[in-house]
Amino acid sequence: MSSVSATPCLPTRCPACKGGVIQRVARAHASVWFHCFFCQHTWKFRFEDAPAVSDGELTGDVFVASSRSKRHSLGLVALSVIPEDPLKQHLERKAAQSELERANLQREIDVVTARLERARTAEDHLWKIQERDKDDLRKATAWSAAYNTTKNITRQLEDLRARRERLISGEHFFQDLPSAISSAKTQADGTFTLLIPRDGRYGIVARASRELGDEKHVYCWFVWVSLDGRPSKRLVLNDENLVGAGSPNSALH
Repeated sequence: MSSVSATPCLPTRCPACKGGVIQRVARAHASVWFHCFFCQHTWKFRFEDAPAVSDGELTGDVFVASSRSKRHSLGLVALSVIPEDPLKQHLERKAAQSELERANLQREIDVVTARLERARTAEDHLWKIQERDKDDLRKATAWSAAYNTTKNITRQLEDLRARRERLISGEHFFQDLPSAISSAKTQADGTFTLLIPRDGRYGIVARASRELGDEKHVYCWFVWVSLDGRPSKRLVLNDENLVGAGSPNSALH
């Protein structure tokens, strides 16, 4: 039986600036020298450090739509490659935890909602009394206390509802993620390159945030991908495969 030796996978980007325009300048028995045209960095690449040929490349872009005709590229977004089985187990565990905690929160929400209705009724009653005798300080003080009670209960209810919403958001599933076998960050233009085995299915996990005025928008992706034995593949992470967008390739439905 003949054996085929693995061909080393040579670098395609500069390790210093991540630029993609590099040149091989010299070769020795067990190493190759490369030069980067972007930052002028020169480095020695040893064949023994090269990844096995079984690894392929996943390239792509990360962006969100800023309007119907424009897109906003997301730079410095961390992407992770996680094998299918541990990621599935993690998502199932977090989903079960989410369901239990949401049920507990809903019971609290029901109790606080009932308290708020009673507080609003009392506040409305005291307001009408105070309106009939605006010069009575005692009545004005009673209404003010009722108003503050209503406001505090309203704030408590909003906090409970926000906690419930976070439990069904992508951010909940980012807690305690399994270890990644490969990771990278997007460039300023949103492009990325990830090493990924050619066989098997993997989850590409990413989280990004963007400030829009006074609001902070958070974007989460859990997307299945497989090279199907090919050396490379392209993947775009955008609004269409965000968590909750209904993409058939999403690991979270």
